[in-house]
Amino acid sequence: MRHKLIIAFKLILEFGAIFISGDLECEFQNGQCTYHIELSHPDDKCVRAPQNIKVADTEDSRQNDYSVMEENFHVVKNDHERRIQDLESAIQKVLSSISSGSSESRVLLNSVENAPTLIRSPAVGNSTEGSLLAKLHDEFKRLRLQLKAKTRDLISTQNKLNETNEIMLDTQGNLIDISEQLLLSENKVANFERERAVLKNQVKDKTERLIITENKLNVSEIKRTDLENQLYELVRSEANLKEELGFYQWKLNKTAKALELLQSNHSDLKARHSKLGHEMKRLEKDLKSCYKAKTQTFCGFEDENICGFTQGNSSDFFDWARIRGTTPSASTGPEGDHTCQGLTGHFMYIEASAKGRGNNAIMMSPKYWGTQQLCVEFHYHMYGKHVGTLNVFTKTSDGTELDTAWRAYGNQGNIWTLARLGIPKELARAGFQLVFEGITESGYLGDIALDDIRVFDGPCPLGHVTAIQVRVPRNLTSTGIQNLRRYKHIRQKLKHRKPP
Repeated sequence: MRHKLIIAFKLILEFGAIFISGDLECEFQNGQCTYHIELSHPDDKCVRAPQNIKVADTEDSRQNDYSVMEENFHVVKNDHERRIQDLESAIQKVLSSISSGSSESRVLLNSVENAPTLIRSPAVGNSTEGSLLAKLHDEFKRLRLQLKAKTRDLISTQNKLNETNEIMLDTQGNLIDISEQLLLSENKVANFERERAVLKNQVKDKTERLIITENKLNVSEIKRTDLENQLYELVRSEANLKEELGFYQWKLNKTAKALELLQSNHSDLKARHSKLGHEMKRLEKDLKSCYKAKTQTFCGFEDENICGFTQGNSSDFFDWARIRGTTPSASTGPEGDHTCQGLTGHFMYIEASAKGRGNNAIMMSPKYWGTQQLCVEFHYHMYGKHVGTLNVFTKTSDGTELDTAWRAYGNQGNIWTLARLGIPKELARAGFQLVFEGITESGYLGDIALDDIRVFDGPCPLGHVTAIQVRVPRNLTSTGIQNLRRYKHIRQKLKHRKPP
């Protein structure tokens, strides 16, 4: 019993009354919420130092602290009420034990002398039991009043706590918005960091390029210096070249004048060369004809090309014909050629049948040349009572046609007759052609034939056939001399010409 009473008094001394100084307000310090709560004994004149209660600034810790605080409030309240009830019951037991006058009660009362002034009186040892009970009753009454006051204060504090919770909820919403903004800001910061890294790499790359560019610039500066030196050398060279250019310009003008003179001379030489070229072509043609004539000084018309003889198609009525054997018309023409004396050889003739009187046929020999007198021999056959005329002309190389050199008319008998023409030296040097013209009479018995034409150097031999000398015109002498000179010059060139 005594131990229970001591415990009850100790509870009173330990808990005492609760005093709260001022209104409970939350103060934020360094992101934390702090409440100032003061606990003191009702008779204790010393005020204890306020104790700071810190609340975590995070959302979850704050919500947990509010729940724990509210729970602790109800627990403390119920615990105080329970303890007071236990104290009252303990006191009732003490009082009942005191009224019985037991020795344990005295011991308990003696132990109370060492208790705080809350339940101790100055005259405890000499007071009566009634005064002690009155004091205890008053003390409990006072404690109840203090408990009610403190309960009101706690209710007020709870209301403020509720308001604080509402503010905290709003603050949490704002904090969520701020957190979202913070996340966006962090994302932006991350993007900025990435961009910064990219820009840093770009700056690094630009820096390296700048270093390379600076190196290139240094090389370019060196090259520029070299080019300036070269330019200086070129300027000096240009001055020298200008002087040389002036000299060469003067020389060029002088050369241009000389060139004009040379061009004029060249034009003259070119004209002379063209003229000489044409003359050489003509002489070459004449030379070929000369060689051809030399190789064809005898013609028996056995060749199909008739030894280079040509028909005068533009100046006659019909052509000479090449034939073997006898002519088609009877009682006229030869029975065979003169060369072979039979039917195997060929000769040239004109057919008088169906021609009419006065019609002619012309045949021209190749061109003949010579440095001295020439002799021309030919055989002719004129047989038949209607035989016409056979004329022989000489024609120079420049186209001059002379008079008739030889002529035969009428029936000469059925034989081949030899005729000779003496070609003078002037005509031989000028070059000539023999022109044979046969003219028909009326009737078909008028065939005329030619065979075995021969040209050789020297005068015609003396014999039973007298040679007819061809007359030379006066203007042919100078031409013959010029041709002779040309032939000598050509012969000299031919001697020095290398064989192909």
